[in-house]
Amino acid sequence: MRAPSFALRLLPEEELIGDPRPEACVEVSFGPLRPERDMVLFPQPVRMTPADLVRLRMEAELVLGEIRAEVLRAEIAWERALGEWYEEGRAAIEARKPDEALLVRVLEGLRRDQFIPA
Repeated sequence: MRAPSFALRLLPEEELIGDPRPEACVEVSFGPLRPERDMVLFPQPVRMTPADLVRLRMEAELVLGEIRAEVLRAEIAWERALGEWYEEGRAAIEARKPDEALLVRVLEGLRRDQFIPA
């Protein structure tokens, strides 16, 4: 299972004493962005209010819902197109008359090479 890429921490009251924004009491820490050689980069933690955190969660859910809906629409369109291609191919094969001249030549060639008795 993949480790979480971010962590939430409610700042204790002692850390907020004298802070210019004590209402921003939630700290969001992010995991490593990308390894570079032997170094791993960690972005700075972000502080926000609980209301901002709730708003962020709601907006993220809305965006993920839109992405899921778009994936579902694309999947349905693909299945529909695949079904149409299948039906078109099937109809083309069923409607096609065999090329009798080609079949005669194949049979004559097989008889000539004695694969089929005359």
